[in-house]
Amino acid sequence: MSQDFARVGAAAAQVPGSAGAVVTRPDGELLYALRPDEPFPAASVIKLPLVMALHAEAAAGRLDLAERVGPGAPVDGTGVLRDLRDVGPLSLRDLATLAIAVSDNTATNRLIERLGIETVNGRLDAWGCPRTRLRRRMYDLDAAARGLENVVTPREAAALLRRLLAGECGGRAASDAVLALLERCQDGSLLGRFLPDGTRLAHKTGLLARSRNDAGIVFGERPVVAVGFVRETGEVGRAADWLGLLVVVALRLAGSEVALPRTFGA
Repeated sequence: MSQDFARVGAAAAQVPGSAGAVVTRPDGELLYALRPDEPFPAASVIKLPLVMALHAEAAAGRLDLAERVGPGAPVDGTGVLRDLRDVGPLSLRDLATLAIAVSDNTATNRLIERLGIETVNGRLDAWGCPRTRLRRRMYDLDAAARGLENVVTPREAAALLRRLLAGECGGRAASDAVLALLERCQDGSLLGRFLPDGTRLAHKTGLLARSRNDAGIVFGERPVVAVGFVRETGEVGRAADWLGLLVVVALRLAGSEVALPRTFGA
């Protein structure tokens, strides 16, 4: 392990709660791991396999991304549909864009209803990700009270991202469509926290009251996959700083000249 990643491990110990991470090259070479196989509350990172399953199903001819769906019942949390009153039916393609770009929970629920939980989890099984599970819709408080939680492991999130890089999510075109969506994620507060302006980052964040998650691909001199999750933390700002440090170290190891952030003594 590089000296920089040793610093990442030491910094993780300073973050209240539990942190997990995986950093790999596109070919799967493991560069760093911390609790790689432990399940973490996914929050909105679960929208990554959801949108991947959507595009894979479309590539297989089982649905049409141009199909239109009504906005349905709005739910709280992130997004814009909950604040719109005159919007008409939206295409599945546009719902996926909203789910990733602004993490729209209402759009996400329409996709879950259209695809079905079983379809998404079946795709996850086929993709070798049996511990990452979609179990409920966004803001389904009754389901959450019954213990149904969407979960993801760092290793499996990284594997999903590598699948996109390899063109193995329904083919090259479907994989590239998902990657393009991930580059439109507008939340730069976690993995993107300390990245230089202009750095390409394809990722999906996930925030809960005591969780900070991000899973992405950073395109430096060479692409690198970086996934970091923090659960049960009382210092979300500290968790965000750690995620930012993680991806900067990953980018440095990928051959890019970028300074370490002045955090955690770096």
